Amino acid sequence: MADDVGEQGYVYGVDISDGMLDISRKNAEKLGIANICFIKSDLEKIAIPSGIADLVISNCTINHAGDKLKVWQEIYRILRTGGRFVVSDIYSLAEVPDKYRTDPVAVSECWAGAVTHAEYMKTLAAAGFSKTDILEESQPYPKGNIEVVSFTIFAVKE
Repeated sequence: MADDVGEQGYVYGVDISDGMLDISRKNAEKLGIANICFIKSDLEKIAIPSGIADLVISNCTINHAGDKLKVWQEIYRILRTGGRFVVSDIYSLAEVPDKYRTDPVAVSECWAGAVTHAEYMKTLAAAGFSKTDILEESQPYPKGNIEVVSFTIFAVKE
């Protein structure tokens, strides 16, 4: 990512895990990347200034958040006007039963915190994203007693 933004651009890497941040810092150092900063932060309160980001990407992490609306409000806050997000995530075709919410396997497979498609889209709209495009979407597949769908979504902050 740091190469993609050019010499004048800047990349923030955000994670809650010290281990992942250490690995990321070491990799950036090995690659000689200087235009990057790694921040330990909860997704519900991202330690990045408002209106600074051109692009937010995430790969199957938002479904782990307890307060998804707060996460999407934070993404909206840090994006500049005209900034965009591309996020891969999972939604469920039915509400995820409580027994899976803390199940280690369901959590590790990234579907324990999934919400329905309708709820996901409602949350995006409540956060301020008025038009969201689905770039990719899998066929439903079984997990536990329900079915889920992997998808990649995109929107621009207007």
